[in-house]
Amino acid sequence: MQYSIGQLLDGRYSLTRFIGSGSFGEVWVAVDRATDLEVAIKIYLSMDPKGLADFKKEFQVSFDLNHTHLLHANYLGTASEDNRPYLVMPLCPEGSASRYIGKADEFILWKFIKDVAAGLAYLHEQHPPLIHQDIKPDNILISKNGDFLITDFGISKQLRNTLKKSAGHLSSAGSVSYMGPERFSKQSMPIKASDIWSLGATLYELATGDLPFCGMGGSMQKKGADIPELPDTFSDTLNLVVMSCMAKETWERPTARQLEDFASKQLMGDSPKITWTLPTSASTSNLVPVQQTVSVQSVELRQKPVVNSKLKKTVAVGSAPVIDQSPQQPQVLPEIKESKPIPVIFWLLSAIAGLTTGFLLNIFI
Repeated sequence: MQYSIGQLLDGRYSLTRFIGSGSFGEVWVAVDRATDLEVAIKIYLSMDPKGLADFKKEFQVSFDLNHTHLLHANYLGTASEDNRPYLVMPLCPEGSASRYIGKADEFILWKFIKDVAAGLAYLHEQHPPLIHQDIKPDNILISKNGDFLITDFGISKQLRNTLKKSAGHLSSAGSVSYMGPERFSKQSMPIKASDIWSLGATLYELATGDLPFCGMGGSMQKKGADIPELPDTFSDTLNLVVMSCMAKETWERPTARQLEDFASKQLMGDSPKITWTLPTSASTSNLVPVQQTVSVQSVELRQKPVVNSKLKKTVAVGSAPVIDQSPQQPQVLPEIKESKPIPVIFWLLSAIAGLTTGFLLNIFI
């Protein structure tokens, strides 16, 4: 930590509380003396003139990005004290998603999927697409109203390399835990699906408190490791989504927009359908095959019994995937009038009566 509480940054921002540090700098809570507002400031490492020019260009691009689930930086400055660039952002007093590691329940996880996937979909649909490259709990902040916000977006691979060089002995090894298997190949160019794998690893950590693959990232999948499953305390539906995000093959992972749509319907209590190809490792006996249309019953976030008005019986709602036979209207079967079976004793009495009648007729004729 190179700064201290009470220090005045760039003659304007009074540093009041240290939040944390990463590979590329420090994050502080500060009071803006010009406005008396409490803000968050991320102070990056020192850069050469070319690095500063690249940083400003990328800030100009990201400044135009506005979405509910992206934390927007309001100002880029360069500290007069040490020529370090810094970003001024709204303060999120609730901190980051790291507070939920090992503590997130099913509702929190579905909301996390919806919010983060919505932000990623917005980034991925830019022209050209913007790949975040570093989705992890520390980079997902919590707003005052409880929404999850993506931060540290819009930094290109080129600028990351510049920051790594500036870091010297520091490294970004901490993010290796959230890198998909394709990031460990000879050509490790990040793609949209790489952000989805990172999201899956983050979900697993929030749910279990542990990093998947012992923190070694997707490199273990390249050696044949299976995708870990969530504990039984979570629904089969959520487990399927997390496994799909961490699929070894990039084309088997859902898109951010598919995840947002699925989680939104799940939170509303609807029965969303799987619209992506399930990974081979997820095609187990308790899941519906990929070729079939799937409707996943709503998770028991708010348990609602399904009542069949025809039979007047309450049917329990499960969380396991089921085949969707009639997604629009409940299936109504026609009434069938069943013929009642004739008792056996009736047949016996009829037979005895017939024999008796025949015997009497033989006597009198």
